[in-house]
Amino acid sequence: MQTIFFRITVLATLFLLTATSGSRAQTAAMPVMRIAFEGEPTAYMDYANGSMTLTDEEERVVTLPAKFRTRGATAQEYMMKPSLNMKLRTDDYSAEADSSLLGLRSCSSWILDAMAIDRICMRNRVAFDVWNAFSRLPYDTSFDGRNGTVGRFVELYINDRYYGIYCLSDRINRKLLDLKKVKTLTDGTLQVRGVLYKNGTQNLLDQNHEAFSDDYRTCVAEWHNAWELTFPEDEASEAVWQPLLEALRQGRTAAYVKRHFFLDNLADYQLLVMALGIADNWGNKNKYFSMRNMNKSLDDADSLQADKRRIVVTPWDLDTSLGGAYDGAYYDGNYTDWPVDAITKNAPYPIDCLAADAEYLSLLRSRWLQVRTAALSPDSVARRMDDYCRLFTESGAWQRMTAHYDAQAERPMYVSDLAGEIAQVLQWYRQRHAEMDAYFNVSDGISTPQTAASRPSSAAYDLGGRPVNPSSPSKKSVTVLRGRKHL
Repeated sequence: MQTIFFRITVLATLFLLTATSGSRAQTAAMPVMRIAFEGEPTAYMDYANGSMTLTDEEERVVTLPAKFRTRGATAQEYMMKPSLNMKLRTDDYSAEADSSLLGLRSCSSWILDAMAIDRICMRNRVAFDVWNAFSRLPYDTSFDGRNGTVGRFVELYINDRYYGIYCLSDRINRKLLDLKKVKTLTDGTLQVRGVLYKNGTQNLLDQNHEAFSDDYRTCVAEWHNAWELTFPEDEASEAVWQPLLEALRQGRTAAYVKRHFFLDNLADYQLLVMALGIADNWGNKNKYFSMRNMNKSLDDADSLQADKRRIVVTPWDLDTSLGGAYDGAYYDGNYTDWPVDAITKNAPYPIDCLAADAEYLSLLRSRWLQVRTAALSPDSVARRMDDYCRLFTESGAWQRMTAHYDAQAERPMYVSDLAGEIAQVLQWYRQRHAEMDAYFNVSDGISTPQTAASRPSSAAYDLGGRPVNPSSPSKKSVTVLRGRKHL
């Protein structure tokens, strides 16, 4: 394989089209990405050096060295349309190289999500767009407190072979969550500060017994509750796992959870799973726990410093949202009927510890009242799905992809009538939204006033229903304070 690499500076690549991570999808044209590496993609393929060439809607082209490996657990069974990790590299492949692609944040590590089990190829992206619209990290970051991925749809070629619609997205990592880097102390030793744990791994085959892997990068914390150390991988040790193990083994009370976690974050996560029916995320998988600095104390007089020792939950892999199934079995109007009340009865840690806590239950209902007519409203979800449907069809990408796979012996999951399938998914969500209202005893179909006890008169929110600080709003923002809009 001979590929001519040329480096494009970050400043130049920022010139690529501005990202659309909200409800409005791209214009009716789709970027094209061509990746190349030695050999063909295979299940559990390790990183292979190659190149990435990306052409945006305006025909602007960037080519960069990169390496690729196949990713995902279930996704490894769909090698006719493989999901991939992509890491941008320097010309000699010796180091990471950050770049902005299609206006997304500058980073070196990317995901090419094949969405092979999602028959409409957008559930994960729509669910993260919704999440980003109503929930932020409980602290400020360089990325507006974002606590989920953003992404852009592309048509992908691998070694000059067409593979269809993919979603290029950034990753949940230290930089996004503003976790503190490993620090070198005066005596030369390294001090781990920020930690990021991912729930769910196939790297440990025996998950019946508590154990660490030999390199301490994976851990079975409890029976069939396995985790990966996402950061800092290079400083993995038993000590790095202690904040997580303490929480799982000693933190099974409401008092512990309320002290060590952020209740707003937990409530938002629960509402996301409940409203969108994300069955595959309600257990020991598909979420992250993070802590900005494990060396801080919860007893610090400075609340901002104490908060760095608290745990944040971040969602991951939301492709079973909106009635979908892990194997694509639900379609054509037949979707999961996982009841809303069953979700709360089978909550995972730490939400299970709050099942009878009056403060948390009041907060959960209050948050639903805030977001039910905003980011989680049926109209808002419909706009996102309709925009992506329009992008897929008006660009011709859906027709090209379905025609390609119709001619193949092995196929991923998809439907021919995309608009018709989305219409039925949206009908499912309208019913789900009504079930949520019934669960929280919202009876007027529009809104229910909150009492002073459930929502303080001084509380301020943005138009996505997210809490904001009214004394320091972001520039050019609209804030809702005491029921009124403020610019």
